[in-house]
Amino acid sequence: MRVEYTPIYRPNLGLAPWAAMLDGILQSDRPNHDYPAFDIEAVGDNQFTISLAVPGFSPEQLLIETENNVLTVKGEKPQDAGKRRFLHQGIVSRNFERRFNLAEHTEVCGAHYRDGLLTVSLVKRVPEAMKPRRIEIDNVGQVLNPAPAQATLPIA
Repeated sequence: MRVEYTPIYRPNLGLAPWAAMLDGILQSDRPNHDYPAFDIEAVGDNQFTISLAVPGFSPEQLLIETENNVLTVKGEKPQDAGKRRFLHQGIVSRNFERRFNLAEHTEVCGAHYRDGLLTVSLVKRVPEAMKPRRIEIDNVGQVLNPAPAQATLPIA
């Protein structure tokens, strides 16, 4: 059994929980765990892009899906009928499936393909109710919304 530690080092976008990362540590024998190469870039306070190097793939051969806070990018090429004979094949163009853990409220807002690079745009939209809010302190010393007084029971 091969233990893979890359989920620990793989960046989770938007600070996803550690438990989700640790679930994948003992997954062994995952083919293509380092293919395709990718970059993750913060392009704003709550905006990110993931760029994947997918040489030889056309946009029609790529699939992007999100489910349960996991972004999955798949690339599938039709099987060659063995007509090509390579003397050296340095450009990897095998099928792949790459997964990225997303934090809550992180959404895919678009994708772009150009010159062998697939760029997926992400944005983190935290609902207003979950954002921190500032509570003003009254300097007069009065409570603005006092809690109702609790009734006391007589001691028998």
